[in-house]
Amino acid sequence: MTTTVRASSPPLASAGGSDEGRWAYRPDIDGLRAVAVLLVVTYHVWFGRVSGGVDVFLMLSAFFLTRGFVRRMAGPRPVRPLRHLLGIFRRLLPAAAITLVSVLALVRTVYPPAMWHSVWEQTWASLLYVQNWVLAADAVDYYARSEAPSPLQHFWSLSVQGQAFLLWVAILAGCQFVVRRSGWAPDRVVGAAFGAVFLLSFTYSVIHTAAHQQAAYFDTGARLWEFAAGSLLVVVLPYVRAGARLRAVLGWAGFIGLLSLGMLVDVRGGFPGYLALWPVICASAVVLAGSGARPVGPARVLASRPLGMLGRDAYALYLVHWPVLITLLLVTGGSDAGLVGGALVILVSLVLARGLTALVDAPLRAWRRSDPSPLVPTAVLVVATAVVVTPLAGWQVSSAIQDRELAARAMLDNPGAAVLLDPTLPEPTAEAALLPAPTQLEDEWVYLDHDCSGDRAVPQGILEGTCSETRATSRASDTIVVIGDSHAQQMTGALLPVAAENGWGVVFLIKGGCSMGLDEPGMDPSCPEWRESAISHAERLAPAAVMTVVTRSDAGEDDEALRPGIRGFLDRMADADIDVIAVRDNPRFAFDMYGCVAESENAVDCAVPRASSLADANPATDLAAPGVRMVDLTPWICPDDFCPGVIGNVAVYRDDNHLSRTYATTLAPSLAEQLPASLG
Repeated sequence: MTTTVRASSPPLASAGGSDEGRWAYRPDIDGLRAVAVLLVVTYHVWFGRVSGGVDVFLMLSAFFLTRGFVRRMAGPRPVRPLRHLLGIFRRLLPAAAITLVSVLALVRTVYPPAMWHSVWEQTWASLLYVQNWVLAADAVDYYARSEAPSPLQHFWSLSVQGQAFLLWVAILAGCQFVVRRSGWAPDRVVGAAFGAVFLLSFTYSVIHTAAHQQAAYFDTGARLWEFAAGSLLVVVLPYVRAGARLRAVLGWAGFIGLLSLGMLVDVRGGFPGYLALWPVICASAVVLAGSGARPVGPARVLASRPLGMLGRDAYALYLVHWPVLITLLLVTGGSDAGLVGGALVILVSLVLARGLTALVDAPLRAWRRSDPSPLVPTAVLVVATAVVVTPLAGWQVSSAIQDRELAARAMLDNPGAAVLLDPTLPEPTAEAALLPAPTQLEDEWVYLDHDCSGDRAVPQGILEGTCSETRATSRASDTIVVIGDSHAQQMTGALLPVAAENGWGVVFLIKGGCSMGLDEPGMDPSCPEWRESAISHAERLAPAAVMTVVTRSDAGEDDEALRPGIRGFLDRMADADIDVIAVRDNPRFAFDMYGCVAESENAVDCAVPRASSLADANPATDLAAPGVRMVDLTPWICPDDFCPGVIGNVAVYRDDNHLSRTYATTLAPSLAEQLPASLG
């Protein structure tokens, strides 16, 4: 999404081809960028889909970068790679920084506090050009909190672009070195280098997309071939011999193909594998059509004044349109902008983009022309970074101080389930803050102190990273293995204080979405293999007991049932002479319970009947057998047959179905009453 490069000196000829028009300013390519950004914006606003316009941006950004290098590679004034790289980011970062700090102000004012933590994380990631890796991790992370789309989500493509620019400048610098030392033609050296990048990246992209499409979508390695295509286009442009009629046919075919892509193909669900060839080939055809002495095809339309003006603001328009859209959806509570709302989003975005270009981009260009010193881009990058880091770090620090103050008063202001056990406890004051605070939600998962070690260490393989233990486990006389999915993980919050009081060790064998129902497929294709390995490891450890959740509730239904195949797991444990602590599942909801209580004036409004998620009687009673200890914490999660979002000024849930760690910890006395005094 960089700006076009305007030629100001005579072109250098390449051996074997004509350079006619290769270096000259191409208004039709500015128009193509305008069309690409219009596709991105309109598809986001009105269709909730991805258009393929971003792929055009990625390709054209490499086209301009490579063209600038090749043009000077063998001449008297070669490109200085480091200065060139600083110049690129001096052009990109200031507008991005203004957008980031504006989004921070908007989020602080309008967005629910539950979203602040993720916006902080994504602001750092966007500033450092690694946002795509954060989103790739979230795409395959079971524990990533489900919430409204982030107003910074669109920075993923800018991060991919920034990473590619670093690599491209390094590759082009190497090509320049080879050209100047060997005398070889720049086109041949650059073509060979980026031909290899194209083949390697495209192969990786096809394989990775087929196996893990959601992660591949944000993967830089799976996108590099699109950049390489732009670089190769620079090389082949003077060698293409086509008459005006053929170029016109190619141009219009590419233009129509680009416009129709988003309507015909699920871009978000199938890219960036071989399907991404579509926008890349279409855009290449449009560029080729306008490359002759007399541009034909759509080049005349693309070179028009309105599209040229929009192309000038394309980068800024991409930056601002997504935060405007997401904020509108958040404020209105709608799932789409609608015809009128969408038109308003586009109008506001156009105005903001014009202002961002005029007030930030244009002055920086003028400064570049008036002062060529290398200190200028360095100063710009430092100032742009400080503009974001100062308010972001200040906000995070002040929030952390406030969270510590809340934690210090937790015993008085946030008794949690203790109010159900001791009615004499005083009610929290009206000024007492709810725990956990919205900014603490990412810390509300229950984790143990260390990876499994010693005799409890897992072999390399599928169990790696899913086994952990408490600090005192190696010295404990008795050990409990908590095994299963994230619901067993959160129930461990109640177990840990009991284990500490009794001197028990606790070992985790936990994988999100993989319960101990042997016939349950799980949320991850690897669940059956992981489950078998985890059970085998538990059998080898021979603990005093294992704890797992044996039922599953469903949001909005009372058909709570045993986990499919849970009896097979109990039989395995019985054969190994291992006792089982069989825990009943907690309720699940069709909405974010934490979000509801955080936004409601009265948390009681969020409560739902117990029967809307749990059965009248605990289905686990059918599992009664020697060595199976039943645990049902429902009376302290859903007292009086209602499941509230807040008990004792503590949020019971961190999302729509997981207990918060803070509340689970207050359930320890209730759990202790249902466990034997000694294990084994």
